[in-house]
Amino acid sequence: MMITKQQGSTLIVVLILLLAITIIGTLAIRQSMVSLNIATNSQAQQLMLQNSDAVAFTVEDIQNLTRSNLKNGMFGKVRSVENKGKELVFCYRGNRSQFFNAGASSLVSVEGNTITRAGVAGFCHSGGNTNFYTSSRRAVLTQVSVKVIPGAGGNAFGDVPRGTDTLITGMEDTDRVKVFAVSLMPALSMASTDDIDACLQLVSDTTDDDLSLTACLSQLNVPYTMHITEYTVGQGFV
Repeated sequence: MMITKQQGSTLIVVLILLLAITIIGTLAIRQSMVSLNIATNSQAQQLMLQNSDAVAFTVEDIQNLTRSNLKNGMFGKVRSVENKGKELVFCYRGNRSQFFNAGASSLVSVEGNTITRAGVAGFCHSGGNTNFYTSSRRAVLTQVSVKVIPGAGGNAFGDVPRGTDTLITGMEDTDRVKVFAVSLMPALSMASTDDIDACLQLVSDTTDDDLSLTACLSQLNVPYTMHITEYTVGQGFV
């Protein structure tokens, strides 16, 4: 009888040890998964931030600046009378030699709660066979929006250099232009490509969540970054 009791106690001790090992192993796996998710999120944020930064560096490249100020260039189009206040949208695609191509761009305007799109060639697409990504890895999409914004404080001459008469000096009028670079990683979300593409056809410069590109991506839990740069364009001589 004494031997039987000892064998029963040993079985209980072994079961308790197995339970403890299982709990410790489960906690270790969970901790590893949390650490992996943190590392993945950090790497994703860095990758998206680098792609958005690349837009600013490319815009400020002297050769691109020269092309951008042409009538059919990136700044030239949004500064024209008929396009002021509209967003010029294009996809930053790594497989293209030119940063901006007027034929692969779209103009978006907002009136009330209605968005009007002139062409769809400029919007990025997260699915399909065509590569709209910044590299052949098809990891990050970067969509760029360019828009002329009103002068400081609503003053029509708020961006003109102080003490300067543009008529006398022969300097052209200036405009403040914002460049929005929205980078996202569709593969890290559960959203469908159709839903993501619908978000990409919304606008960047708005406080209306129903029309906002970034608000739409947030609702879909799509990781993204938005980088905004502001330029004063048109201080040359005419």
